[in-house]
Amino acid sequence: MVKEFGLPWIAHLLLQFFIGAIWGAVIRLVRGRVLWAVIYLLTGGFFGIGWIYDFVMLIIHRDYKLA
Repeated sequence: MVKEFGLPWIAHLLLQFFIGAIWGAVIRLVRGRVLWAVIYLLTGGFFGIGWIYDFVMLIIHRDYKLA
């Protein structure tokens, strides 16, 4: 799932569930999207909407990558 970290899908799903805003920001930061990472972190995953979207996409599409 997350090739940069070598994590399996279930580990990524658990991290997204428990520390969603932080994990989403880390993924975006590693992929070079610094501005989006800062905004995502400071707004709590776009006020929860981005966090829920990322989590649902991970469940529906196992090959979904956080952009």
